Amino acid sequence: METIRLATEALIRLLKAEIDSDAMLVAADDVFEAPKVPALLVQGPTLIEDARRRTLAHWIANDRETMTCTGGAYPRLYHLDFDLVVSVGTERELLVFTSKVAVLYQRYPVLAVDGIGGLPLTELTPLGGLRRVNLSNLRQASGRLRIEDCPVGDDVPLASVSGRLIGAVRIELAMKGTE
Repeated sequence: METIRLATEALIRLLKAEIDSDAMLVAADDVFEAPKVPALLVQGPTLIEDARRRTLAHWIANDRETMTCTGGAYPRLYHLDFDLVVSVGTERELLVFTSKVAVLYQRYPVLAVDGIGGLPLTELTPLGGLRRVNLSNLRQASGRLRIEDCPVGDDVPLASVSGRLIGAVRIELAMKGTE
């Protein structure tokens, strides 16, 4: 399952709907240029494993109708960190974008992702809270957000766990004749 891609696409759709219809994703640590202003650039994701919630346990699901069972390893949970970079022409536009981003976190504390469900959306650094080099005449502000606990697993059932359930137990005891 491509959960990282699904979560990232859901975030970009939300940012395009709520803040800037021209918002675009750029890879983390890439040099980028805003094609036009105002612009909202989303840089990332940077993955950070939630190691405190890692488990070595396995899951098993029984299907009593077909009398089968399947199982596998629980997925690992990763935080997806994104940097938001806003580039505008005037300070007034910068304040408008800043307020739109602040309202976004209040309206959408949970990001709905198809196939996964809801994942918490957290503001790590408010827009304007990160330092950045600005080599243009544009007004810029940066912030950081996080999609928490995105499950990443291989979705391949363990072969040793897949199989049929026992429907009825029949035990036969045979005694050797006494001599």
